[in-house]
Amino acid sequence: MENLFRKEIKEKLKNIVFIELKKEYQLGELKLPVGFSLPIKLDYIIEGIKGKELEEKINLEKIVEAMIYLFGIDPEFKYNKKYKEILKKLNINLKNYAMHKAFINQEKSPLDSYIFLRGCEELIGKDVDIIFKKANILESLYNKNKEEPEKSEKLINIIIKKYNEVLNLDEKYSLAYYRLAYINLALQKYIKANMYFEKFINLSDNEELKDEVRKEIEIIRDYVNFDSAKTYLSYGEYNKALNLLKDISQNFNKDESFYYVFAITFYNLGDLERAEEYARLSVDKKVLEENINLLSTLYATENKFDEAIEILKMGLLEKENSYPLNYNLGIIYLNKKESGKGIEYLEKANKLNPNKELEKFIKNLKESIDTK
Repeated sequence: MENLFRKEIKEKLKNIVFIELKKEYQLGELKLPVGFSLPIKLDYIIEGIKGKELEEKINLEKIVEAMIYLFGIDPEFKYNKKYKEILKKLNINLKNYAMHKAFINQEKSPLDSYIFLRGCEELIGKDVDIIFKKANILESLYNKNKEEPEKSEKLINIIIKKYNEVLNLDEKYSLAYYRLAYINLALQKYIKANMYFEKFINLSDNEELKDEVRKEIEIIRDYVNFDSAKTYLSYGEYNKALNLLKDISQNFNKDESFYYVFAITFYNLGDLERAEEYARLSVDKKVLEENINLLSTLYATENKFDEAIEILKMGLLEKENSYPLNYNLGIIYLNKKESGKGIEYLEKANKLNPNKELEKFIKNLKESIDTK
């Protein structure tokens, strides 16, 4: 993640200044020597503390804040060992402090929140709550960077990895499942979303959130069935796919993809009549390369070559650079004994996707015509 915001994080160094002590300084129970450098955030100085007043009245909380913040920006800075010693000796719960700072900055400056958490992690090591909160903060950063597709895509992958890191450390961390469910839901990965929702319900004690999740599961049930049907279809489990498709409610958006999946399922089950019915419905919704191909194949299977040609030409009106549509139209013309038109479309297909076998096939066709 740091690589995505390297420039912005380095810029944050400008908000850290160092105060060199001109006299011995009592920091909590620690006595710091003359000449020792303490960090302070510049915006704190801008609020009104300057010069001698700063040196005399600076409080422990502001020093701790700047130290943790500095560790989050650059864990290798030159005073890191000394500051670690100081922070270990102070009676402060660094985790709670960093979590609090992350929370109050999350809306205004999620990057500052992330820096505090990163700094804490440098000091106390890996902590499941810190990692979870870092993932939360990254979600805020993702929402602020949606207009940059490349950055947002990388961010969402990092976020998913962070939540999975939480689960690797604690597989019963229910809120990680909750967040992963909603992320997959936003990505329209309904099977995964459903799986994470169910994991959350099994592990969480939060009845209010569990009720919310149960409603979400009910809302996405049709999408889960549809995606599961497509998965079964890819594995050749056609009856299972059909059963799931039949279980989809009337409220589901029955678009061209829905009817196509129904059609290809019936086709693989050998029910060509139903396959043709649903392929036609799919094409009526929207012309796709796959539904045009399927419907033309079904027509050709029944020797309805004119209907197959008509549907392929309709597809080519919208997708003239489609290799399979040109190729299939050429083959159907050959089946109709119209070699000239068949060669014409096969050559178009070959220009779109040059293929030595197809070139040889076209060459043999031309030679056989010349010898007649």
